[in-house]
Amino acid sequence: MMTLLNERQQTARALARHIDDIGGAWVTSALPLDDQARALRFQVLDSDRKRVMQSIRDLGFEPVFVGVLPRIHPTGLLAACAYEISLPQARQPIVDDRIQGELAVKKKPHEMDLISQEWYRSRTK
Repeated sequence: MMTLLNERQQTARALARHIDDIGGAWVTSALPLDDQARALRFQVLDSDRKRVMQSIRDLGFEPVFVGVLPRIHPTGLLAACAYEISLPQARQPIVDDRIQGELAVKKKPHEMDLISQEWYRSRTK
C-alpha cells in the first residue's frame, strides 16, 4: 500500500532523484523522510564535489558539510564527504480555541454598573 507523501517528503524525493542522477553522489538518508529526520543526507566523491554542489545550489538548496566519510567501492576506498540539506518541517496548524459568540462579547452590564446607575439617577432627581 502506497502512502501519500507530504510536501516535505515530495521535495526530499525529488532532490534525492536529482542527486542520484548527477553522478558522483549518493543519498544516504532513508526515504521517505520521517517527521523526526532533520535533513536529507548524501555523500559526494571529492573529485565531483564542485560540480555536484553547484548543481544542488542551482536548485536553491544550501548543503552543509557533516564530515569525511569514505565511499566503499569494489576498487577500494574512495575519498568522499557527507553533507546534509535541511528541509523545513511542515508547521502544525494552530487551532483557534477562543470563545466566539455571546460569551465572548460583553453585552449585559455588570451588576455594579446597574447599582451605580440607579444611585446616580436617585441623586440627580
